[in-house]
Amino acid sequence: MTDQGDKQGLILIIDDDVDVTEPLKGYFTSQGFAVVITANATDAARAAARQRPNIILLAATLGEVDGLEVFRQIRKTPITAHIPVMFVASYRDAMRQNQLLAEGADDVVVRPFDAEILGLRVRNAVKRASREGLTEPRTGLPTGPLVVEKIEETRDRAQWCLLDLNIAGFDAFRARYDFITGNDVLRYTANTIVEVVAELGESDNFVGHRQETEFVVITHRDRAQAIRQALEERLNEGLLQFYNFMEREQDYVMLDDGQGGMEQKPLMSVNITEEAGA
Repeated sequence: MTDQGDKQGLILIIDDDVDVTEPLKGYFTSQGFAVVITANATDAARAAARQRPNIILLAATLGEVDGLEVFRQIRKTPITAHIPVMFVASYRDAMRQNQLLAEGADDVVVRPFDAEILGLRVRNAVKRASREGLTEPRTGLPTGPLVVEKIEETRDRAQWCLLDLNIAGFDAFRARYDFITGNDVLRYTANTIVEVVAELGESDNFVGHRQETEFVVITHRDRAQAIRQALEERLNEGLLQFYNFMEREQDYVMLDDGQGGMEQKPLMSVNITEEAGA
């Protein structure tokens, strides 16, 4: 995943027309956005799940593929359902604006368009999503009401399981290093969770960022144990790489105790608990 810490955010452009994508990439990069482009309609939904952008610019037509089908796939995938999607339509697609908006698109822009106006509409959509508290800005994962809603749904459904993951020792790590490195840890954790769920879970599984060091995975009960084991192994090993060699060897960090002395604090590790549906 591209760093969500970019000043403006991350834009995923799904379009196979280089006459559209290259100018857009140049413009938005100059405006401080990170930009990722995919021209492959069949991989578009997976690319959105991997990248977790702040907004998606989606061609209304991708070769022989209707962009609306790609949009529906993005919307039905829990990890991407909350991401704002703006259709980029050609003049011949302009008559479909009502249909695209009725399906739930956040906006439709018709070529040719003014780059400055498009930029304003993109920034407004990103800010609106941020104000609504639907996306955790550091990790790009669903948060707030979306997580609460999914957890409540899980508790009423049989054969589902909630994995609640917490990073123990994070506060001490951030005190030892800094907020920027702490954000790197959160992004690494989010990326690892998404990768594991993609490998071992199903497309309808959900990953959310509940609070600062708390993440949730909602999966089928028969997949939960394998996902939990993989997360514990990968994260407990991977989190150690954020420390220097000496700290890894001694298995603790030293911090000021606030009284003129020093105290030992344990290294980061993950704690995962399970809650099965009814």
